[in-house]
Amino acid sequence: MRKSTSERGNKMSVSKIQKKLPIQYICTDDIVFTPLKHLQPLEGKTHQFSGMAVGVICNGTAKVTIDGKHIEMRRNSLVLLHHSSVVSDFKCSKACMGYFVTYPDSYLNTAKVRTSDLLTTNLMYGKSPCLQVSDDDIMRLHSIATTLSLSDNTSNSQYDKQAQTLLFDVFFYTLTSIVCKYATAELDDREQLSRPDDLMCRFTELINVSCERERSVEYYASQLGITPKYLSLVCRNKTGINASKIIDAAVIRKAKILLQQQDMSILNVSQRLNFVSQSFFGKYFKQRTGISPSRYKSQH
Repeated sequence: MRKSTSERGNKMSVSKIQKKLPIQYICTDDIVFTPLKHLQPLEGKTHQFSGMAVGVICNGTAKVTIDGKHIEMRRNSLVLLHHSSVVSDFKCSKACMGYFVTYPDSYLNTAKVRTSDLLTTNLMYGKSPCLQVSDDDIMRLHSIATTLSLSDNTSNSQYDKQAQTLLFDVFFYTLTSIVCKYATAELDDREQLSRPDDLMCRFTELINVSCERERSVEYYASQLGITPKYLSLVCRNKTGINASKIIDAAVIRKAKILLQQQDMSILNVSQRLNFVSQSFFGKYFKQRTGISPSRYKSQH
């Protein structure tokens, strides 16, 4: 049987990480990757976050208050911030080092990941703003961050920029996998969830099953036994987005996946997603993406 990284004793030390991670910021048009560095206290300061971000603690200890929760962090801690996280009183030891990757709303709105997975991750960021993960899982993030640091941040080549964006995507999906892995038990234990949290979990599950044929808030609300108004209120409080936009995002993500398949015509996609006509699907898609299905398909 293959031994884990920790069992082999092949841990990546801070000094090894420091040799590989960049000394300057790396960013695309939106996404930002900060280098490994000594973290600085933010005593007495309060920051409200938008989008999503992860901070990786590589050495030392730190304390922070996120949404009123007092959190202690150490090596291999992940700090998870989402659209409405309020961060204050960040204090750290002199040896505390780490790096951050920040994804704004503009990225999240176009990321090729299921809306339900994005909602689950967003929900878990709010419930568990700090996770303690294993050496093996933290190494997965380190390896991607190291590869990202080798990309040319000064290049104007469209290929280099695309490669860098894809590396950011890989980091995001790997992070999502890790977050879901450690948070699944908490999500599954419905008795510990508040009613709004439970409704959001059930809503995301329904979207996975039904977004190809159902697009109305009324349908999902009826399946949950609540009013459409209350469902939208819960969604807005938990994600900052109302229910109709969450449903639209799920349909558009599914449409993009189908349009990228060579054997799926635009008519096939419109029928698969239960639109009354190809024309109506085209208007729906363009209104929400700014591009027609035919142009999107030709570009991808």
